[in-house]
Amino acid sequence: MSTLVPITGVVRPAAQNGALILLGALLWGGGVLVLRGAAMMNWLEGVPLLLFYGAIIPGTWPLIPLGARLSGLGRAGTVYATAMVCATAVTIDGLVINFAPWIYATDVAVAKAIAGCLLWAIGVALILGFVRQGGR
Repeated sequence: MSTLVPITGVVRPAAQNGALILLGALLWGGGVLVLRGAAMMNWLEGVPLLLFYGAIIPGTWPLIPLGARLSGLGRAGTVYATAMVCATAVTIDGLVINFAPWIYATDVAVAKAIAGCLLWAIGVALILGFVRQGGR
């Protein structure tokens, strides 16, 4: 009988995973608030949307070490921490997009723009997690 072991070969304590899940939920919620504000200022259409996408990259960079630091994983755990945080956020996105899109916006086009930005930010965060850890 075989057992599944995380890729790193280290089993993470529940407290570490819990901290990362909580952080993922908080960052997702913060992202929604920022994006709803951006939508109210019409920044999620046309050229401002492209600029907003570009701003997500440097805006995400300082958040990458946060998960590893808060969960006590250190730099070597950056990819794991980032993946757990992103997995939480994308899971919430999947639920909201299908069951409560009004959380993003009542207008379908705005809700789509917000969801797209959130998914972009998750992809950016995953890439930056690998970059920060050194590609390991």
